[in-house]
This record gives sequence, C-alpha cells and structure tokens, in this order.
Amino acid sequence: MTATAESNWTSIEYPRECTFSNNDWEILSNMWYPLALESDIGDKPQKLRLLDVDLVVSRLGGEYVVARDICIHRGAPLSEGWIKDGCLVCPYHGYRFKSDGQCVLVPSHPDWNIPAKLKLLTVRHELRYGLIWVCLSGQPTNQIPVWEPEESDGNYRRFHLGPEVWNCSAGRLIENFIDNAHFSFIHQSSFGKEDSATMGADYEFTQDEFTMTMEFDYQATNPDDSPIANTAELNRHMHRTLYLPFCTRTVISYPEDREHVIHFNIAPVSARKAQIIAVFHRNFDHDVPVEDLLAWEKKIIYEDRAIVELQKPEEIPMDIAEEVHAKADKASLALRRWMIKLGLEGEMTA
Repeated sequence: MTATAESNWTSIEYPRECTFSNNDWEILSNMWYPLALESDIGDKPQKLRLLDVDLVVSRLGGEYVVARDICIHRGAPLSEGWIKDGCLVCPYHGYRFKSDGQCVLVPSHPDWNIPAKLKLLTVRHELRYGLIWVCLSGQPTNQIPVWEPEESDGNYRRFHLGPEVWNCSAGRLIENFIDNAHFSFIHQSSFGKEDSATMGADYEFTQDEFTMTMEFDYQATNPDDSPIANTAELNRHMHRTLYLPFCTRTVISYPEDREHVIHFNIAPVSARKAQIIAVFHRNFDHDVPVEDLLAWEKKIIYEDRAIVELQKPEEIPMDIAEEVHAKADKASLALRRWMIKLGLEGEMTA
C-alpha cells in the first residue's frame, strides 16, 4: 500500500486548547511519530490523537489515508463516518472523499462541480515495518527507526503489544526505556538482580545527529514463570539505539546466538499522555506459544508503567539543575541537552 501523494499534504496548525506551548508544539510537529499498526486499520475509519491533534486513519482501496478528523464542510468528525466504494464518507451529509483527499460526491447536489477546496486535510505519512508514521508539519527533522536485520530475517518471530495510551509524558516514558539503573529494582520480580545494579549504570555511550547508542552487559535473574530457557540466571548483552526523540531499538543477546529485539515506539498524544506500540522479535523460543511470550513482556513493561505514571512533574524539566543526576544518567542527560538545543522550553514538554 502507498502513502498519500506529497502534493496533497497539509501542514497542520497549532490546535486550540493545546496542552503544549506554541513554541514546543511547533518544534515537536516537525518529527516522525509512530501513529498506528497497519493491521489495526480495517474497514472502518479510526480516530487517533497526536500532539493534541485529532486524526482519522482510513484504508481506502489500496491506500492508507491520514487526515485531520474534520470535514471542512461543517466540521463533523470523519471518524464517525464509514467507508463506501473506496471512499471515506462524512457522517453528517454523506460527502465522499477518495484516497487523494478530494471530495468526489455531494449527495444533496450530485451534479455539482465540486470546488477543489472541499477535500481532506491530509497529513504526511510513511508505511514502515507494519506501522504508519506521521509528521504533522510535513517537514520531518528526524529519521524513522531502522529495524534490520530482524524485520527481513525469517528466523525472527514477531509479536507486539499495544497501541496503549499511558498517563505520562512521552519524555518521561522514553527516559525510562533508556535508563538502565532501574532494572535491578523495578524489575526484581521479572529479571532484575540487585547485585547487578552497577552493571546497568556503567555503559558505553555514543551520539550523532539522529541517534544515541548504549551498550553494556547485565547479569539477570530468570524466575520460574519466565518462558526463557530453564536456568537461574542469564547473561544479557544489551545494545540499545535511541532514535530521537521517542523510539528505541534494543538488541538483547544471550549465549548461543540467541537474540531478543525490542522496539518501543512512542508518540506524544498530549503533553501528559503518550501512546506506546511495543514490537518484539525473537530468533529463539519458537516452541513457546506467542501468548506466553507476550504475557511475560507485559509483566515487565507494566512494572515500568506502575512507576512512570506516578512521576512528578509529568514533563521532563528542561532546567538541568532541577533534578539530581548520577553517572548512570548520562543518556537521559544527553537527551535533555538535545531537547534544549532544539529550543524546547519544557513548560509542557512532551
């Protein structure tokens, strides 16, 4: 399936009743975000929200369409409509819009020479790895993550969690997923080992324009309810890439060339709500039911959720001196400095 033609993209404007400052929203709107799984877009239009903008996602014939969730005729939400003959139908007056955004039928005036202005306010999007990525401004300043080789290697089995909306900012959420020092405490009932706390704090770190990378070893426990091989402890080599600002790819390598790859794909719904889509790849455990593997991943991720949703303030403070920082925090400090360099002010930072 293809994306909407470039000539039809609309640059979305700062929304009314926005939870971000105008300054921060303008900066954040210039980035790619993972909005939806292709597999979730079926025979009905779907309503989603990104940066306080209501969007509608539809599959019209052989194409996906992402647009503002509004019919410019009288302001009705298109997500309350339906799909007919390959067109998105407005629920209020039945106006039909095809995949290029143009209105092709006004039922009350079927012979009307429909003005070009009567169209969907389509948003730039790309299809990558089974996800629909969106940039509200149409001028992205970051890069969509790379999921290779696991996405093209048939030895990896794929499954996912979400999308889910958490009651936390995207900034706090992504900081959790680049924070290694919490493993030994938050995750003690799953894989964390208190004696390994210094292993998560001492890691190699590099950074370029679009990514940050972390690499380290961690000695993990392996409880009886774990679906991984039956052993009391596991040596984990972890290589994580943060695709700025809110996506990570973490490769967890075990002995015997076993790899577990985790993609956390985060989009700011509002200043204090974030959507997460987690995608997992494994080149082992093929005999374990996917339901069991997913239940184990949920146990770990929901340990994170229990804390992240309680953090105060909900937004990342842009004043570096406002919080205390340890050696283990060099990745999150680098993220904050990157955000400051972009010009984010942080009153309602994602």
